Amino acid sequence: MKIKIIEKTHELDLEDALNEFLQKEQPHIQDLQYQVALTSCHGVLEYSFSCLIVYS
Repeated sequence: MKIKIIEKTHELDLEDALNEFLQKEQPHIQDLQYQVALTSCHGVLEYSFSCLIVYS
């Protein structure tokens, strides 16, 4: 079993990174977990989109 975490600041960048990982590695995925975090720094909203992939 292996774990891969991919994090991006834009959802489309995360989508591209996930597709690239899936094409390159062709893993047998056991679980995917997505998370979105939102913070505010000096009135500017910052997003973090991440995916944890459990695979073999």
